[in-house]
Amino acid sequence: MSLTVDLLDSALYADGNPYEVWRAMREARPVHHQVAKTGSTYWAVVGHEAGRRVMTDWKVFTSTRGAMLRKDDNSAPYPGAGKMPVLTDPPRHTDLRRAVAPLFTPRAVAKLGTLAREVAGSLLGGLRERGGGDFVTDVATRFPLAVQAEILGVPPEDISLILDATSRSVDETEHGSSGHHDVMTYYLKALGTRRGDAGRDLVTTLLAARYRGLTLSDEEIVLTCDNVVVAGSQTAQHVVGGALLALLEHPAAWQALREGRVDVDSAIEELLRWTSPATHVMRTAVCDTELAGTTIRAGDAVAVWIASANRDATVFTDPDELVLDRRPNPHLTLGAGAHFCLGGPLTRVMLRALLEELIEADTSLALANPPGWQSTYAANGLLSLPVTVVPA
Repeated sequence: MSLTVDLLDSALYADGNPYEVWRAMREARPVHHQVAKTGSTYWAVVGHEAGRRVMTDWKVFTSTRGAMLRKDDNSAPYPGAGKMPVLTDPPRHTDLRRAVAPLFTPRAVAKLGTLAREVAGSLLGGLRERGGGDFVTDVATRFPLAVQAEILGVPPEDISLILDATSRSVDETEHGSSGHHDVMTYYLKALGTRRGDAGRDLVTTLLAARYRGLTLSDEEIVLTCDNVVVAGSQTAQHVVGGALLALLEHPAAWQALREGRVDVDSAIEELLRWTSPATHVMRTAVCDTELAGTTIRAGDAVAVWIASANRDATVFTDPDELVLDRRPNPHLTLGAGAHFCLGGPLTRVMLRALLEELIEADTSLALANPPGWQSTYAANGLLSLPVTVVPA
């Protein structure tokens, strides 16, 4: 197989991730120089060890110059750089992370876990009553925001607006920029009405951090809101949709989980590895360095293809098999190091809620038609997952 494939070609993802391409690249070497047809130049990291180093060594590989590859010039100034968690390094990253941390304490996540079971039960119940439907539209898209709406400060009447904006935000075109713009506009308006409010949602939590002495501009608050809302909704949506597809395509594994022969906790980790919702993450080298035998120059863009690293045979036995009781499972789905996903525990809680509702149901689901994928290098997610209700 040719290794000159353009990883930024959206057509490459029309049927899901190009795992065969990544496998061939890993077998050749863990780091490859890429020049996209659109002009984007960067280093593609497809191996786990090299990928983990890039994600954890923030002193060498900075997040402040962009976190996602662009089709043209990866060295151009990145909107929001240095002003939101995903685009900062410690110590500023640590400050912003601490500012929103009260929303994701173990106690807060446990409380949301109870709500997640209720929401999952309601959405799945509606799907069963209709005899089936599109799992992405009817469940996966609606589930995360329904669980998180209160802490994100989104009242019921605004949920559809935020759903639309966050769904558009993962597009690498101008369509995606409009999604982020709409989220930020929403929170800019919220900021204007929430000053002095004693609530415990995203905006008031950030304002409270400011009142405690953290230097935090209105722009940083709005950008951080965009970061948290988009990441929280899209990650969980793609994990939930991808998890169900994985189980339906692997009936023996699904049966073992339903019968209690597989621990739910280990199944959650394997489904996180398998779904890999963030296809890649970008960093920029701040100095000359060597990565897996390859010389990286200061200013070079470096992209870790997380979905590839999660299939690295040097780390995972039978990486292309869904092994629900896989242990250990050092996947990179939720990041690593300083940028480990703050909402990771909540993502796990939501996936657990969905799995438990599916396991305990007296009916099951089956594929009604082939799934449809988002054709983008930006995220690994389903557009549609037609299912029908069948006997358990």
